[in-house]
Amino acid sequence: MATVISIINVKGGVGKTTTAINLAGEMAKKKKKVLLIDNDSQSNITQILNINCEFNLYDLYTNNKVGFEDCIESHNPYIYVLSNTIDSAILESMLTNKMNRESILKNKFLKFNNDFDFIIIDNSPFLGITVQNSLVMSDYFIEVIDNSTSALQGLNMVNKVVEEMNESGLNPNLKLLGILRNRFERRTVFNKQFDEVVQEELKGNLFQTIVYSSVKYKEAAALHRTIQEYDVERSKVYSALYKEVLARL
Repeated sequence: MATVISIINVKGGVGKTTTAINLAGEMAKKKKKVLLIDNDSQSNITQILNINCEFNLYDLYTNNKVGFEDCIESHNPYIYVLSNTIDSAILESMLTNKMNRESILKNKFLKFNNDFDFIIIDNSPFLGITVQNSLVMSDYFIEVIDNSTSALQGLNMVNKVVEEMNESGLNPNLKLLGILRNRFERRTVFNKQFDEVVQEELKGNLFQTIVYSSVKYKEAAALHRTIQEYDVERSKVYSALYKEVLARL
């Protein structure tokens, strides 16, 4: 049975997609089979990993005849992608009046006979129906923050949505796996002070691993690669993150 993890924050630009791709890259390096679900209409995972498939997430949400198995293509022998398209930008309005709209992904996933070890879902910053679908389907979620106060405010909004899901019974078992500090700068006084505040406020929920800013992650993405396929030295931080994830699971 695959472990399903949502990557989330209301704030854009914190590096959710980079986290999803490179955590999957580390899992693949350990010979774990991973499905990346591109649950964001910007379709960044689809573009970065250069995925082309006849059907995509838009079809999965809107076409009763399309299942998970119809929308998946491989990036390499261990990483597979359920792709997306800009057409998904209209899903929020399309699905508003649909029955069980928060559980579309989960209901189709339950019919999907898969052999994945992990499923990682990358999400839009907008806390709408598609993100709710991601959380309903997930066992855990990872919150990603950068060194900005708006990222911390985003966490509070995510936590409210998760609490509502627990209380409503949509997913009473959904758990926070951890909070990842991403795109941090090493040498600024502000960053040091900000990190002290974060550690005080978030305490045991923080991963010890911190992903610092580097152009190497952008270079890898531009070449349609995970960081493990591009730069061994820069991939080490994701090895540390993966170990923390396993320990918390």
